[in-house]
Amino acid sequence: MRHALRRGGQRGLLGVLLCGLLVGCGAERPRDERPLVVTSVAPQRFVVESVAGELARVEVMIPPGANPHSYEPTISQLQALEQAALYIKVGHPNFPFEKAWLDRLLVEIPGLPVVDASAGLEELDEDPHVWLAPRHAEHMAVQTAKSLERVLPGQQELLRTNLAAFRERVDEVDAEIEQLLEGLDGAEFFVFHPAWGYFAKAYGLRQVAIEHEHKAPDPHELAELIDHARKSRARVIFVQPQFDSTSAKTVAGETGARVVVLDPLAEDWDANLLRAARALAEGLAP
Repeated sequence: MRHALRRGGQRGLLGVLLCGLLVGCGAERPRDERPLVVTSVAPQRFVVESVAGELARVEVMIPPGANPHSYEPTISQLQALEQAALYIKVGHPNFPFEKAWLDRLLVEIPGLPVVDASAGLEELDEDPHVWLAPRHAEHMAVQTAKSLERVLPGQQELLRTNLAAFRERVDEVDAEIEQLLEGLDGAEFFVFHPAWGYFAKAYGLRQVAIEHEHKAPDPHELAELIDHARKSRARVIFVQPQFDSTSAKTVAGETGARVVVLDPLAEDWDANLLRAARALAEGLAP
């Protein structure tokens, strides 16, 4: 359909629509025969593409900017699932999109292999953002590589080489974050949505969340948070683009802190963790 729209600008809308409905109208795109791997979030795409390279296509269910708590799959995504060779889920029992949708989707595609990327990892009850700790992302990459070996027979050597390169990148990112956050053990940082628990635990930090159980604070809770932020001399409050940041801005306005946007769902996984570490280092420095 998109192909017809590009080529049919001079034919008029009716002609374009008719052309899209008729079999054999215009040249067809070459069929991509690579296996399709579906993931829940964009950071998983980074992992899959790091391991598979050009050997697989990747579809992400939750698009950039969408809220995992309320997002509903589109018709085109459901169609993609029917063509998928593999679904790699985050696997945390409280990940909202998977909790609400995955079982319902899989009922319609009973033969689709599903891999739990975080199987075996220690879980934080209310925080499903497993990939934000580098060593957890490494674990997810290992699980991904194992599953891709079954989907891409004969490519084990390349997959294992790519996995080794990803693990080297994890080492580099982890070392750089350790250096950036040196001397900040036990420091608190304020967030609106509690998405950075795994990151905080990995580096000896403590996140203080403004939102709890997906609800903004009431006036009494907000007053307590403002008092806590003043005593902690908070200079930065982190928010993410998928949520309303009104409460965070209120706390910031009362304490002189600034609001910084960090997206735990950003696809550029390594660069995003380093952005977070630099922002924390700046915000938590004495």
